[in-house]
Amino acid sequence: MNNIIGLLLVILFGGAGLISIFIIVNLLLPAPIERTRAALEASLGRSLLLGFINFLFAGVVGVLLALPARLGGIVAGIFVFLIGLLALAVAALTLLGFVAATSLLGNRIGETKSPAATQVRGGILLLLACLTPYLGWFIFTPLVVWAAFGAAIQAIFRRKSAVAATDIGHA
Repeated sequence: MNNIIGLLLVILFGGAGLISIFIIVNLLLPAPIERTRAALEASLGRSLLLGFINFLFAGVVGVLLALPARLGGIVAGIFVFLIGLLALAVAALTLLGFVAATSLLGNRIGETKSPAATQVRGGILLLLACLTPYLGWFIFTPLVVWAAFGAAIQAIFRRKSAVAATDIGHA
C-alpha cells in the first residue's frame, strides 16, 4: 500500500513539476515555441516521420560512439561526453516540442486569458493521456515524443524563408 501512495505522489508532484517547466520554457522562449507549434499544426505527419528517423539516427550514433568508449582511458571520456551532448540535444529539442504540443492542445480545448493557463490545461491533458495504461505507455507516448522532436527539428533547422512562406500561405 505504501508503494501505491508513493507512486501516486511521484506522479502528482512530477506532473506538476513538468507542467511548470513547460510554462517556464513557453514564457522564456515564445518565438521558438510558436515556430514549433506552427510546424506541428501545419505538418503533423512530417513531424512524426522526421522525429522517428532522427530519433533512430541519434540512437545509432550513440551506439557507435559507445563502442570506442569501452576501451577506457581519456578517449573513453571524450566519447562518453559526446554521447551526453547528443542525449542533451535530443532531450532539449523534445522538450521544445512538448511545450509546443501542450500549447497547441491547451488552445484547442478553448481560449484562455494567459499562456500559463493554456499550458496547464494542455499539460494535464497530455500527461493523463501518456499515463493511460498500455495504450498511452506504448503507443501514444512514443508517437508524441517523435512528433515533438520532429516539429522542433523543423522549427530550429528549417530556413527562415521556408517558414515565412508557409506562414504566409496559411494567412
